[in-house]
Amino acid sequence: MSIMNQDDSNWREYNIHSSADDADDQPFDIFASSTDDDDAYETIKYDIDDNVTIIIRSEKDYDKSTGMSVWTGSEVMYTYLRRHLDAVKNKKVLEIGAGCGLCGLVCRMALNAASVLITDGDHQVMKNIRYNAEELNGLKLADDATISCPQLIWGKSHAIKFAEQYGKQDVIVATDCLYITKSIHPLFETASELLEKTGVFLFINSYPWVCPTEKVIDIATEFGFVSSVDELWYHDDDKEKRKNPVHVFRRRK
Repeated sequence: MSIMNQDDSNWREYNIHSSADDADDQPFDIFASSTDDDDAYETIKYDIDDNVTIIIRSEKDYDKSTGMSVWTGSEVMYTYLRRHLDAVKNKKVLEIGAGCGLCGLVCRMALNAASVLITDGDHQVMKNIRYNAEELNGLKLADDATISCPQLIWGKSHAIKFAEQYGKQDVIVATDCLYITKSIHPLFETASELLEKTGVFLFINSYPWVCPTEKVIDIATEFGFVSSVDELWYHDDDKEKRKNPVHVFRRRK
């Protein structure tokens, strides 16, 4: 479980899903490189209880990189997971497009998941995820059989190879990881290959004006996933976070 292959350090999102020109119409520079300047980061603490605090290193400037900052959807999903304890308890969990890794870390540190894989495609983002896991939260990735932080590039061929090493998962979590419409197809291609038949895909899209939710649902349907209106979950404590719900995708029976 803890084995980590060497990352593809040249991979950028547009290498597979699109082209660099797609960034021109986006509200943030999704292809920006992260910085080594410590002043560019902030440390965010999430207190679970008196014994558990999750610590995240995040870039202060949201305009620099999608994967290096904590976005609204991650915090909404974090709250959803804490209020639905059975969603991941004793289950194999995969976070894809994980960014800073908040949701995967809460599953491992506080919600009793059987195992957790925290993944992203970008090499620099993966370095920050591992920093958050090991340096800030004390998890020993090389020795801990319940958590790993491997690179996962979306798409069927990558997902098949990933499943050969890590197996299929009971729960997949994805938050605010779609900023190019051409990425929707490889996202669900990946989920389709890696999710157990009876598993659930927890998804939130806090920026539907960039990647329309209707388009997401249409492509999800093409891959046999459905999201019931009855299972939509809205954050109830924060006006901004309440705008877009958590979708619970399941395979069509």
